[in-house]
Amino acid sequence: MREFVEQRQTQRFVCESPLVCSDIDGVNVYSGRSTNHCKRGFAFITHAPLKFGTTLYFRTDSFAQQRFGDSSCRGMRGMGLAQVRWCHPVADRDPAVYRVGAEYLGPYP
Repeated sequence: MREFVEQRQTQRFVCESPLVCSDIDGVNVYSGRSTNHCKRGFAFITHAPLKFGTTLYFRTDSFAQQRFGDSSCRGMRGMGLAQVRWCHPVADRDPAVYRVGAEYLGPYP
């Protein structure tokens, strides 16, 4: 098993929240669950393999975050554009599950 190496330049926060994302043209829609976030991006789990460099439009379920009362979700963008930086299958899962890392695009107001 590979040893975990932290590659983020900013602090990571655990935040599990439902999300929906789609290709920029809206043709393919994916559901998933965020696992963590930082100032520059987030990671999530989905059933679809996503290609490196794919631009996604995403939207998180901020109401679910409030219901869970999870303060670690504060600071996570609720919607916007992100680019897929990596996608790895989660071992021993049937049906297949993928862990995806995405970097936010554009400034955040």
